[in-house]
Order: sequence, then C-alpha cells, then structure tokens
Amino acid sequence: MEGTGRKSTIEEPVYTDIRKCWNVIKTGILDILKENPHLTYIPEDVYSECVNERAFLYTSPVGFLILTVEVDTFTKDKTLLLWIAYTYKKGGHNWLVHNKWFDSLAKEAGCKYLEARSRVPEMESYTKTIGWELDTRIYRKKVNE
Repeated sequence: MEGTGRKSTIEEPVYTDIRKCWNVIKTGILDILKENPHLTYIPEDVYSECVNERAFLYTSPVGFLILTVEVDTFTKDKTLLLWIAYTYKKGGHNWLVHNKWFDSLAKEAGCKYLEARSRVPEMESYTKTIGWELDTRIYRKKVNE
C-alpha cells in the first residue's frame, strides 16, 4: 500500500518508514493522546503496528496519517481506516482535501470502504460535503465497581 502513482497539484502524502521520523511522529501522537485521553494506545503501540506492517504511515508537509485495513468478520469486506490523522496546523480539514487520493489508495488495497473516526463534531458537516456519510455513533459508559 505504498502509493497510487498519480500526479496532483496538491502534494499527496508519501509512504514513510516510521523509523526514519519517529521523534516527529511520537510528538504528534503524544499531542493526540493529550487531547483525547479516552484513546487506549501509547506511541510505541503505533510504532509497532507500523514496523510490523499492520499500519502504514504517510507524511506530507501538513502532517501525517496512519492507515490500517480492517476486514469485516462476516462479509470479508475491507475498509481503509484513517486511524490517526495529525496536522501541524490545526483546523482547515487538511487531510480531507486528499479525498480522491484516499479513494485510489483504498481501491489499490482492495478496500470497499473508507472510514475515519473522530470526536470533532465539526468534521461531520464537512465530510458530508465530500461524499462521506455518518455510519455509527458510539456511546460508552464505565461500569461501576
């Protein structure tokens, strides 16, 4: 899942070995975890997933993305999951301008769907304008001990 080979006026993300830029990636992941304490992974989990090719790091001048492929247990349909998206400058929907690139990458990986998860409510209205739809909302409650 290294790239699509297409040319674009917008600089597309580039597949990157996480070992070559770990300090930058780790800093971004720590920022994400600070803002989202409900997330259960640590930076080293992400590193391991990428090194073992269960997740794929893409970088660009605006930030980085970590993608995974999930397989539906029942239908076997594949989904390209935008697992982690980090931008150096907040706001502006920087990753979603690559909508066509995501489509091409998903097709190349044999995926039927693209998926992104976010706690940012503003993302819903923007993603709907570029063809995405809301699939599920998850509500969670901690069980009293």
